[in-house]
Amino acid sequence: MRNCPVCNVPLEPEAYEGLRILRCPQCQGHLLERARLEAIRRIPEKSLAELEAEAQAGFQGDNPQGLRCPRCHRAMDKRPLAVPGFNLHVDVCCACSLAWLDGGELALAQLAHQGSPKFRDTREQMRRAAARDADPARKAAFDAAVAKLPETPNPVVAGAGAAFCDAILQIVFGVLRPTRL
Repeated sequence: MRNCPVCNVPLEPEAYEGLRILRCPQCQGHLLERARLEAIRRIPEKSLAELEAEAQAGFQGDNPQGLRCPRCHRAMDKRPLAVPGFNLHVDVCCACSLAWLDGGELALAQLAHQGSPKFRDTREQMRRAAARDADPARKAAFDAAVAKLPETPNPVVAGAGAAFCDAILQIVFGVLRPTRL
């Protein structure tokens, strides 16, 4: 059992966005593997309202003190957490690849990612594709339109391929060409 690096109470296992992580029952902080942090930030299962409620309930500000890793007890590094409008840090143990997020910070990180234009555009494309696939007539019309598109090579790719071939030929013939003194 691991203890909270802030409160020193036993951390409790929790399923968060379908992944197993540890949560402190007192400060609401989360301990998880760094790879899971990136996965969780991008999982859109929780609604924005749920994430906002979680952030408001658990957020007490960024903990400025240096923390020790609950697994190996080494000092954790503070790394910036990309949340616009906040100066937050995630505590990271490079030896164990664990990350500690203070209460509410995990929800704030998800909110920041889900509020980005790239995420919204991707979600809209997924919604449109699902709507197209749900309507057989619309899907058939789409497939027919795609089949009519010309199969011309991308001029950028074709130009790069020709330039690459020219460079290889120049290298080969430059090496094979006899030199004059």
